[in-house]
Amino acid sequence: MKRIVLVVTSLIFMNGYASQQPVSISRGYFTGKDFFEMSDTEKRAYATGAINGMLLAPLFGAPEDRVGWLKSCSANLSDEQLSSILTSYINNDPRQSTMSLNVVTFNAMKDACEKLKRE
Repeated sequence: MKRIVLVVTSLIFMNGYASQQPVSISRGYFTGKDFFEMSDTEKRAYATGAINGMLLAPLFGAPEDRVGWLKSCSANLSDEQLSSILTSYINNDPRQSTMSLNVVTFNAMKDACEKLKRE
């Protein structure tokens, strides 16, 4: 659980300052491959925690409108749906298994939300 909190904190910083200045994104604590080694409960907890962390970005100075898309997109998604989005994203591109899970999670949600918006 401590790892999830640390990953979420990394996501907050990544999202909060992206539009304001160049950033260096921490490698994080997990990779896409690590996600597949988690139990279903851990996957759901990770996905939920990551989204919750990204939604806290305004507390660190990110403009509210920078997280609005995620807030509206994820509002009605269950933990199982969040985990499924992440699982599908990694499965559809094997390169994601070696990438930092914090960045993969952000990209998976961005991709899924854009697709949901078009439907």
